[in-house]
Amino acid sequence: VKNREPLYQKITAIRQNSRFKEEMHFSDVSNPKACKVCCEVLAAVLKEPIWFRGYVFDNSKIDLSYFGTHKKKARYTAYNFFTKETLRIFTKNEENAVVYSDKKARAVKDNFIFYVKDSINNNTQPPRTVIKHLQAIDSKIDDIMQVADLIIGAINNKVTSTKHPLKQAVREVAEVEFGKKIRYWDWNFTK
Repeated sequence: VKNREPLYQKITAIRQNSRFKEEMHFSDVSNPKACKVCCEVLAAVLKEPIWFRGYVFDNSKIDLSYFGTHKKKARYTAYNFFTKETLRIFTKNEENAVVYSDKKARAVKDNFIFYVKDSINNNTQPPRTVIKHLQAIDSKIDDIMQVADLIIGAINNKVTSTKHPLKQAVREVAEVEFGKKIRYWDWNFTK
């Protein structure tokens, strides 16, 4: 998102019209009011000049031993690695980007912010600052992070073919607004 403020304004207006103060989370769209608000927010926000990119991984196909011997720490290390690689690919033409990550419980001594930012900035040709600032923020208090959760939930719904009608409704709004942009490939790890 190049300019966050118009998105916040649209989301705030929808929240006020619906008297909806709760967090917009895909797992909560089983509630009809939450579903209605989430659908309205996606329909409004996805018409704006934003882009979303991501990868879907089948965790059962990831050999965590590659990322360390301690299983919990290996999950964080794998997450950090794939996030860094995703950002590296999708920010290759960017300069001085500001990146927000969902704040969550991290492993002890997890170096996510420094690792991702430094790995990307220190490996560019010609040398430049791709990521100026990387900050973890609490998605419970940031509406744009909540929109990202709705998009991720919609993609997961498409991949897993979950049949809950309200969740499908949110996914369908995302698909309509994204057009053919919500697509995925069944990607497999190979040796």
